[in-house]
Amino acid sequence: MRYGEADRILDLYTADGGMVSAIAKGVRRPRSRFGGRLEPLCCVEFMAYRGRTLDTITQVETLRSFRGVKEDLARFEAAGRMVRTVRALAGGEADRRVFNLLFHALEALEGREGGFGAVEAAFGLKLASLAGYAPRLDACGVCGEEVGEVARYSPELGGVLCEACARGVGDAFALAPGAGRALASLLAGPMRLAAVEGRVEESVLRAVRAHVRAHAPGVFSMERALRRPA
Repeated sequence: MRYGEADRILDLYTADGGMVSAIAKGVRRPRSRFGGRLEPLCCVEFMAYRGRTLDTITQVETLRSFRGVKEDLARFEAAGRMVRTVRALAGGEADRRVFNLLFHALEALEGREGGFGAVEAAFGLKLASLAGYAPRLDACGVCGEEVGEVARYSPELGGVLCEACARGVGDAFALAPGAGRALASLLAGPMRLAAVEGRVEESVLRAVRAHVRAHAPGVFSMERALRRPA
């Protein structure tokens, strides 16, 4: 967020302190001593001194710039949605696992030429699990019976449903054939190998995004309100 004539307030997700806000003074000036080291999605080591309302950044060293993510629009958009998911599910709590998960997700985005939606979906599922909202994907969330190729997904109930049980669930929507299996594979597999067939990618992303929104509704309602024109 821009602040004053040349400053900027930054949100940083830290390995040991969770989400923190700090001010970088003079960062918007052409000759700022911070240069490009405080761009979005950079992994940095920084020093700051405590203030009454905001900490002030005094020193920054870039550890990983993820330039390949920032210079490609599709990668950058996927990364932006992953950061929003961290904001929604991780909040300000410190969790080194969340930090590592985001780092590896950005690394996976930078290291591939396509399939960015698969990385985004895998990240959302894994982060939801770390936050205590792991989806049930191995069987129907109501009756416990095995779900076949034709299944529905309920964000509120947090998992897949068989056709019979989905009839009484208002938010349940149909998954493309094979999407349930793809979701389970993304949750269980390593981030760097995340892959989804093109025919089910849209369905998989819809399920993951709906799952995140269902378990962090206040965050997304606030974002919609902020975007709404006055």
